[in-house]
Amino acid sequence: MMQKMKSSFLKNCRLTTLFFLSPPLYATTELNIYCTLQNDACEEVAQRFSQQYSIDAKFVRASTGVTLGKLKAEKNNPQADIWYGGTLEPHLQARDLGLLEKYRSPKQAEVLVQFKDLVHKYGDYTSFGYMLVLGLGVNTTKLKELGLEAPKCWHDLLDPRLKGEIQVPDPQSSGTGYAFIATLIQLWGEDKAFDFLKKLNNNISHYVKSGLVTSNLARGDSSVSIGFLHTFEVEKAKGAPLQSIPVCDGDSYTLGGISIIKGARNLDNAKLFMDWALSKEGQELNWIRRAPYQIPTNKYATVHHGAVSPEQLNLIKFDFEKFGSSKQAKLILSRWLEEVKLSK
Repeated sequence: MMQKMKSSFLKNCRLTTLFFLSPPLYATTELNIYCTLQNDACEEVAQRFSQQYSIDAKFVRASTGVTLGKLKAEKNNPQADIWYGGTLEPHLQARDLGLLEKYRSPKQAEVLVQFKDLVHKYGDYTSFGYMLVLGLGVNTTKLKELGLEAPKCWHDLLDPRLKGEIQVPDPQSSGTGYAFIATLIQLWGEDKAFDFLKKLNNNISHYVKSGLVTSNLARGDSSVSIGFLHTFEVEKAKGAPLQSIPVCDGDSYTLGGISIIKGARNLDNAKLFMDWALSKEGQELNWIRRAPYQIPTNKYATVHHGAVSPEQLNLIKFDFEKFGSSKQAKLILSRWLEEVKLSK
């Protein structure tokens, strides 16, 4: 009898030990990322994270607006765990729509002092992986052929000699395009901003996907583009005759969002990825040092010499709460579609 009890006791001990030493049944080694960066950057990030943590990280690359649309469509059956990159405003819209998982990363404590208030306000659902500055990109060869000087301010874009020479990211699918409209409204008020956009429409050849704006400019398909300055510097580094220009009206900017998707199947891995992406190490990947010169938000990260330093900028006071509202975005985009794009 004693022998039976002893055997049973030892068996239970072994089972208990195995329970505590074995990984939990729900643990996964996968991570699915919706990535809104350049494709090469998405690939680099996924590979580095996979190698460091032995997690099979896969990504789908899409523009900000397209990614937000995917999150809406997949609300009841999410196909990704985390959304990495893209302008902040659509991330806030996703928050408003209940599409994000609440998580405040401990690495938020290492954010640059300029963004601490924003982190305090929005960090429950979205963290900031990098900073982007909005401005102009010009093809210097094309402008020389036209006999024109490079524009320096937003109103310079209304020069009739630029008719058919400007391309802008379509704000219906591009966070960059939406950020441009929001910037003008922030600077001048909505009615004056839309009056400007209607006049600008006469000089625009196409509203295109954000990924095509810079490559088209580099090829000479356009003379002037509106976008984030780092994208023009990427093509310039490859040898394209491009120049990036901060506008005289003040430096508008946004932050690259990182948000965990509501219902993420690999939640722990998504949290780990966010912590890593916010760290000094995660923000000093080779692709950041080499290109595209995005500005790290981690105060310990080294800024590439080709990137703009936040201290050098004349940042406008941007109302992320207003323009990050899903309702407000819908109203702005509806007005733009009706009064600007479809008015031709």
